[in-house]
Amino acid sequence: MKIFHSKIQGTSMDGSEINSVNNLPSAEILECPKCGSDLRLTGFLLTKNIACGKCHSLFAYANGNLKVIKIFKKEKKKHNHIPIGTKGTIDGRKFEVVGFANYREANTPYAWDEYTLFNPIHGFTFLSVYEGHWNYFEQTILRPRPQGGDVNLNGDSYRIFNRYKQKTDYALGEFPWDISENPSTITEYINPPHILAHDKDTNEETWFLGRYITPKEIKEAFNLQSHFPEQTGIGSTQLHSSAASLSKVKQITLYVVLSMLVLQIILSISARDKIVFKDQFNIPGNQAGGIVSPPFELENTLFGKSNLQVELIAPVHNSWMEADITLINDKTGEEFHFEQGVEYYSGYEGGEAWSEGQNYTDNTLSSIPAGKYHLNIFPATPPDGGPGYFQLKLTQDVSMLSNFFITLLIALIFPIALWISISSFEAQRWMNSDFSPYSYE
Repeated sequence: MKIFHSKIQGTSMDGSEINSVNNLPSAEILECPKCGSDLRLTGFLLTKNIACGKCHSLFAYANGNLKVIKIFKKEKKKHNHIPIGTKGTIDGRKFEVVGFANYREANTPYAWDEYTLFNPIHGFTFLSVYEGHWNYFEQTILRPRPQGGDVNLNGDSYRIFNRYKQKTDYALGEFPWDISENPSTITEYINPPHILAHDKDTNEETWFLGRYITPKEIKEAFNLQSHFPEQTGIGSTQLHSSAASLSKVKQITLYVVLSMLVLQIILSISARDKIVFKDQFNIPGNQAGGIVSPPFELENTLFGKSNLQVELIAPVHNSWMEADITLINDKTGEEFHFEQGVEYYSGYEGGEAWSEGQNYTDNTLSSIPAGKYHLNIFPATPPDGGPGYFQLKLTQDVSMLSNFFITLLIALIFPIALWISISSFEAQRWMNSDFSPYSYE
């Protein structure tokens, strides 16, 4: 973003003629010596230039005299969305729009508009707009501390964003500096939504402190209904809609992850990993026949209910075996049904050995109440043969790291998505800068 910043010399008045900061004196009307049009003079002794909107002449003003120093090309005239003389309130202070100018970065097509605001007590401030993005500036006596190529102000780091010289393409109204020529170099440093601008020439330097301001805020401040320029791209000081909450999201995410980690440690330490059943069963020749296991008991745990890991092993080779299993509570009759199976195949193809599958599988049931249980098992194998037996092992209250990582992943989805969104937003912002920390292909 290109933003013009101007040196102001002697921008102070004693304010004796102002009874209230909300009362602004009437402008003096001068006659344009070139075309006879009315020229408003609001800054009085502070005004250095006055531009006529009818004949497009720029005058130097001193001691009540007007001298032509430049004539702008008529075709360079730009529409000012906040008319000269409009009054409004920003940060509780009332200002009047006294000047409008269109500037361009020297030797480039990048152009922007700037409105000069005036209050006899508070002096001059500025509204700058580039590609629909607005910033509000005030001159500051604060001096940032150099920090490499960047600067630091009151503990906040501002990164260099732009450096350029500017040229005036068109102007209307009055200005507290000579806008006909500006040999100084302007450097911008950003810490969104804030910006520092450094205007330096061979003799002096001036600093301006600005902030991003929305079109809605400006319209409300000046009671405007007019259409403002549409926003394009990302403004140099524009904030991501969720940027302010990112820090809070990081803190909450850290607390959640630490809490989950502590809980997982407690669960791992308290987990019993107790084998409650282990047996081997022959597969009946009658595939329709079922197997009833001996009874076994699940004990009470720290949380009342517990998980139950079921491991099935069968000596399959180029074959498969599966079992339809029901875990039944002997006292309540409550049933937990699941299926489990194994398969393993191997061979040679093209002179190379291959294999797939395995003869082992496990399954974990969650939230199983304590009590006495037995299993109803209905095994199945291929009609042309299969393993003659299988083994089952049941382990109560096993440590489940998978649940921790799944929950952790779910907890991180939102902060990661937010971080990606903000990172993409920042990369787009810095596309407008010659000092971008990003590489673009």
